[in-house]
Amino acid sequence: MQSVTYLIVGGGIAGTTAAEELRKRDKEGSITILTDEAHRLYSRVLLSKPSILTGEKSVDTIWMKSPEWYKTNNITLLTSQRAVALDAGTKMLTVSNGEIFHYDKLLLATGTHNRAWGIPGADLDGVFYLRTLDHAMKIIADLNQQNKHAVIVGSSCVTYEVADVLYSKGIKITEVMREAYFWEPSISREESGIVEDRLLERGVTIMRNMEIVKVLGDKKVEGVILKDGTHLECDMVFAFIGTEIPTEWLISSGIALDRGILANEYLETSLPDVWVAGDTARYKDMTLDDSVVMGNWMNAQKQGKTAAANMLGDRSCYDLVSFHLSHGFEDTIAFAGDGRMKENREYIMRGNAKERKLGRIILRGGRVIGASMINRTLELAPIVSLIAARADVSTKKAELADPNFDLKSLLPAE
Repeated sequence: MQSVTYLIVGGGIAGTTAAEELRKRDKEGSITILTDEAHRLYSRVLLSKPSILTGEKSVDTIWMKSPEWYKTNNITLLTSQRAVALDAGTKMLTVSNGEIFHYDKLLLATGTHNRAWGIPGADLDGVFYLRTLDHAMKIIADLNQQNKHAVIVGSSCVTYEVADVLYSKGIKITEVMREAYFWEPSISREESGIVEDRLLERGVTIMRNMEIVKVLGDKKVEGVILKDGTHLECDMVFAFIGTEIPTEWLISSGIALDRGILANEYLETSLPDVWVAGDTARYKDMTLDDSVVMGNWMNAQKQGKTAAANMLGDRSCYDLVSFHLSHGFEDTIAFAGDGRMKENREYIMRGNAKERKLGRIILRGGRVIGASMINRTLELAPIVSLIAARADVSTKKAELADPNFDLKSLLPAE
């Protein structure tokens, strides 16, 4: 058994940022990071970018920490180690190789993993996922094999970016999605029309309200069968069917769970001396006044830093309004705050679909709480500021809908 001052489960941006902050302020305490991947920290957001997948840039550009960094900061990184059990009463954590760690303070930053695709043929050569570096390396290798037809399952940021890559390689694309329109419900139908038009202009076939029930082939993908019986020949299948938060191993610990690990505004869980950060956390957002999961890079990085501060004894409230961007073909899609489709919310459209510049601003109780914007990136900053300021815009809905109105003028005077 090993005893550790600070034990971090998860070697991604949340966990590694936390370790970095802990070491800055505590030069003596021992720090161990456990990760189920075989690699040190890398930029997960770069994995779907055309420059990486097409080979324009070396994969070496994604590394964010060198092996020397861990040694210099006296941080132990244990790769290919998956946490399997937690006993909060004795402060013991067991990993997949049977080793047990005793901790003083514990941070859970495990992130998400791909949702299992439980259909026949899902494990054939030529079926690709994209969540880890190993996934990306398989795609890069196969893109150089003169493939002719790819089927993409799902509609998301990664879908749009990978479609751009496949198009640049001259590969025919069929998009198969359960939804009625692309990116539902993350963006509005009107915004989706801009995205779908871009795909159709590039010759992409879009099949809505549809699912794949079987992937065909002996060892390698030869085609797919859809739920209506349609048979499509293809040599690549990309399964972008969403992610899941791995919490099964925590059930016996008694930690509070609800589609993630529940935490307060200080990222404290229901267990003593246990914090959570990143995509795993369902935390109390004091700006949005709601319990939310924000699965993006910026959020994970800031939460790692905040969690570390609180592990060191601070009472630091996590209050970042996070946002993220996605780029595909000639479009930039931005998301800010809470974009979930829920009751008691108003949706104000801003811009013009014909000009490919359209956004959806989301209000609750007269305040801006989120937004999605297509090719209106310059408005992202004032929208984030409006969310953070909790400004009352209940009488300014016409201005919010006017694409020529300066949103900055709605911000409270400093």
